[in-house]
Amino acid sequence: MPFLAYSQGVNNFTVELARQFSRDIFELNGVNFLQPVVRVVNSTSNTGFYYDARIPYQVKKPYFKFTIQGMFGITPENEKSYTPQMPNQQFNPDDLQKFLKIDYNGIKIDTAGLVHYLFLNMMYDGINRKPDEPGSIVVPQKAPTALGNKQTAFELRKSAMDTLLKSHPAYEFLKNLGLTDTLNSAIQQFPDIFNLPPGGNINHIIAGVPQLVVGSLYGTELLLRYIPKVNLGSNIGDFGFWGVGINHNFTNYLFKNYLDKPPFEGSLQLVYQSTELENTVGVTNAKLKAQADMVNFNLHLSRNLTKSISIYAGGSYEKINIQSTYKYYLPVEIQWQLKLLEWPNYSPTPGYPGDQNPQIAIVKLDDSQVKFTVGLSAEFYNFILATDFNFSKVNIWGLTLGYKF
Repeated sequence: MPFLAYSQGVNNFTVELARQFSRDIFELNGVNFLQPVVRVVNSTSNTGFYYDARIPYQVKKPYFKFTIQGMFGITPENEKSYTPQMPNQQFNPDDLQKFLKIDYNGIKIDTAGLVHYLFLNMMYDGINRKPDEPGSIVVPQKAPTALGNKQTAFELRKSAMDTLLKSHPAYEFLKNLGLTDTLNSAIQQFPDIFNLPPGGNINHIIAGVPQLVVGSLYGTELLLRYIPKVNLGSNIGDFGFWGVGINHNFTNYLFKNYLDKPPFEGSLQLVYQSTELENTVGVTNAKLKAQADMVNFNLHLSRNLTKSISIYAGGSYEKINIQSTYKYYLPVEIQWQLKLLEWPNYSPTPGYPGDQNPQIAIVKLDDSQVKFTVGLSAEFYNFILATDFNFSKVNIWGLTLGYKF
């Protein structure tokens, strides 16, 4: 494996081991870390499609309703943390063959791969020991998601690492290969504290979406949404989306004898929405880019309380498909300990190039949820005002301000 030239005092094997361990951590925990922020942002934007089920069956000329849909999504506490997993692998003597190649030139060793494998064996041994036993490693019970705020780390004490190395079943074999000094040096210079990705301490999401409704053709309205990428603050980043939907009133068929004043109005709605989210996370400037495709099926009802005021309620089934790309670096505290950065600098300086090999992880997520909505709307002259509350995995307040023409 080729190595870059680092500043004096940097152990190449330690740097590569830290990078591989960082990748292992993300592969085990990345979905749990990223999923909540993407889900909360998209759930918040996936609301406000209706405020009244009334749709006339026939109109003399098309009408247009232009509204601004305000959303206030409340981050659930259970979306702020997850149970982290420590990368580990149980030792199997047969696995050693993967790192040794014997030919007429002798034995060739994949030293970097072998060091990484043995390190994971040590992690397995450490986390399966009793907490008060020498060499034990205690895995934190909770770690912050991208929405959380409590920094968590894996603690890898030097004394524990030394115990785990010397008790490894293959330690004598490594001596015969002359690798114990290399392995011991790499592990002794490995960071004592390996921080997990930090969260952004996001308690709520606020957004505003322009929406246009065009009607009506045989009791059917067309819904259109679009917003270019806008910055929602450092914790969320750039967010943009578009959406299209069809809303059809079915009470026109149920209450033919009550067309002037049916007992209630009911509509079925189908909406497709696509969103994009980009953000820079933490002092290492990790990059998050997520795209989501959402399908929303709504059944909603409304009833006039007065000539101008209506109450409405509905149930929704939402299906979401998300693909996220996360480009990340070694945590800055790790870079200080590895001498990739000069403490207390967060940026490279002469002789301290920083982590120049960012890693890229692709996280795919399919999710669904049921949402229930209750609200109150009013139309005075051509002005529209409505407010509602949405019960789902993410509870959301909605506000509608608009004009009909």
